[in-house]
Amino acid sequence: MLTMFGLQRTEQAVYRETRTSPAPDAEAIAHRLAVAPDLVRACLDRLLELGLVRHSFEVPGGFAAVDPVLSLQQSLAGQHEELMRRQRRLAETHAEVVGLLMSGASGLSGRAEQVERLLGRDQVQCRVDRLAGEATREVLTFRPGAWSAPELMASRRNDAALLSRSVSIRTVGTDTDSYDAATLAHVHWLTGNGGRFRGSAAELPHLTLVDGSAALVPVDPDDPAAGALHVTDPGLVAPLLVLFEQVWTSATPPDTARPAAGDAPSGTELALLRLVAQGCTDAAAAGRLHISHRTARRIMAALMERLGARSRFEAGVKAARLGWL
Repeated sequence: MLTMFGLQRTEQAVYRETRTSPAPDAEAIAHRLAVAPDLVRACLDRLLELGLVRHSFEVPGGFAAVDPVLSLQQSLAGQHEELMRRQRRLAETHAEVVGLLMSGASGLSGRAEQVERLLGRDQVQCRVDRLAGEATREVLTFRPGAWSAPELMASRRNDAALLSRSVSIRTVGTDTDSYDAATLAHVHWLTGNGGRFRGSAAELPHLTLVDGSAALVPVDPDDPAAGALHVTDPGLVAPLLVLFEQVWTSATPPDTARPAAGDAPSGTELALLRLVAQGCTDAAAAGRLHISHRTARRIMAALMERLGARSRFEAGVKAARLGWL
């Protein structure tokens, strides 16, 4: 269980000593383990930070162990609260960006040709098709909610053409639990053909960003029929790119795209996970596995993406839940 927290061997030994009674202080633990008191204090600071030990209520200067399961629950709860804070900040950022875009569309003389208003869904879809045909590097989208049958057909057509030209596709949608079978099937098709998809609990507007130089945003997020703004002004596109990357970082791959318990990692992946869970850095693990540091980082990044984890710690927890560790 302790390996999930990335503890070094000495930190694990110090933790075990805090499970004895009466609660020992740093000097007592150092004496028992025959190590320097400063090293024990550093380990205790780390254990306090992780919530694995607390100051004793009975012995002044002493430390008492905390149940690792409780510490893990508190850590995950803290990550959830941080995610909620990020989503609130994203909502505020979105409101500011939309206000900026509407100002640009309302008649700034120097931007008249760089912010174009499109009326109705048909005009918007025609522009989406055109931009998809012109894209050469990447297409980034927010696609909240389930997609209608016409939207799915248009998305499949455009996405297939983009992927055939090796154009990167990244899409952020809502939690796939809310998707119907047709929308979920499209997500599977997209990720199975090289596209990337993540889900977000934040309330997002529809958004399309093409090659970092053009954007489509709804005039009224609550009324898709009201049309969209086609924005090419660099000063207006830039904050939308920042917004997308913020949302992408906090979003996670859908549960349906994550590995099941039986989809075990390869031998090298499993060995790397075990070493990381034991507290090894990527460089140290690479040396023990006789692979390059770059390869270890690439494998670990792929495992985190596969597990839908935002940190090495979370990757260890999810790998353990799947029975890999």
